[in-house]
Amino acid sequence: MYRQYYPDAPGMHNMPGNSHTSTTYRRNPNFCERIGNSLVGIVVGFILIFVASWLLFWNEGRAVQTARSLEEGLSIVVPLQTTDVAFEGNNGKLVHLQGHLQTHKMLYDPVYHISVPAVKLRRSVEMYQWVEHETRREYNEGGDTRVETTYSYDLEWRSELIRSSSFDSSVGHQNPTSLSVSSVTHVADKVLVGSFSLSNGLIEKVTDFKHLTPTYIGQPQDPSIKLYMGALYHSFNPAMPQVGDIRVKFEYSGLSQDSALGPAAKVSVVARQINERLLPYKTEAGDQIELLYFGDMSPKEIFGKEQAQNAIFTWALRFGGWLLMFVAFGCITSIITTIVDWLPIVRELVAMGVTTMNLALSISLSLTVIALGWITYRPWLGLTILALAVAPLFLSKLSPRGSNYSRDTRA
Repeated sequence: MYRQYYPDAPGMHNMPGNSHTSTTYRRNPNFCERIGNSLVGIVVGFILIFVASWLLFWNEGRAVQTARSLEEGLSIVVPLQTTDVAFEGNNGKLVHLQGHLQTHKMLYDPVYHISVPAVKLRRSVEMYQWVEHETRREYNEGGDTRVETTYSYDLEWRSELIRSSSFDSSVGHQNPTSLSVSSVTHVADKVLVGSFSLSNGLIEKVTDFKHLTPTYIGQPQDPSIKLYMGALYHSFNPAMPQVGDIRVKFEYSGLSQDSALGPAAKVSVVARQINERLLPYKTEAGDQIELLYFGDMSPKEIFGKEQAQNAIFTWALRFGGWLLMFVAFGCITSIITTIVDWLPIVRELVAMGVTTMNLALSISLSLTVIALGWITYRPWLGLTILALAVAPLFLSKLSPRGSNYSRDTRA
């Protein structure tokens, strides 16, 4: 009963006989070999520090450039009162407009004969296949390491073709070598908002995909294809799929007219107007602006969302740069733990101290590189922050209490 309602639940087919364990042995490196590996790690560590420093420094410049471009765009954007006429006076300007998406013809999938009035129609194909899962455990046995690798096999729906020939044991776990149907995304040739045609970059931003309802798909004419739980199945019994069965789902994005799926999608766009075309706008700061959001949004709301995304991306790259820096210092200091590796208690204490030191060094160097980036790209703000950070130390040396404290104590 469970299989009937949840045929794609991972692990339910991992029955006895669908897993096995293989054991191999690996010689542990001796002390000199571990020292050699640590020396290589030092070189790798310095390379990673250079890469992390470049990433952090570049990220600050990118963040400032993007912020300036968005500020510039908000200050010069021209809201259009109508989308029915493209006025020549706005040619070359950054404009903001709102309207419903329009296409000249329905999107059509020739394999399953499905038509949708939308900007995009996506066909997602999955096959029921054997999937190999690998679990590895290692045990230190003196001069060798015993490696136990357990291979288990489950039946799952996967969009990519799984090559069973690469399995550790392909006996009883053979998958088909090809898909009879491929995934594809149909995109409208021309998309309009009023009398304005969208650039390819704006069309790429139409990504609010929604599943086609079973009633809209309808019962297929081919008796070998069955409609089951909102998807089309190339299967004798979709409730109990077999290896090689195909499952097809359809999604659409950006309705271009009122239909049974709902009303036409309304969007808010910011881009450069060239006659009746909407193209990217190159700012003086260096970025290109072409923005599309669904719904009614003012220029302030659109640029506010972009600024928020810029901040999130900036902090994500800062974290990535710091993490890379932490790994780099771990490579450089690995030789310390290698030297004391033969002393159990000392080894744990040293490893804890080295980890703490690496954490402090990576944070310190990351903040220093970020500060240098701020000083380079926003010199006055960066120098002000640096001055505020150093001021307490400088003032403490000049204060009478600081200079006479020891003398007063002796007195």
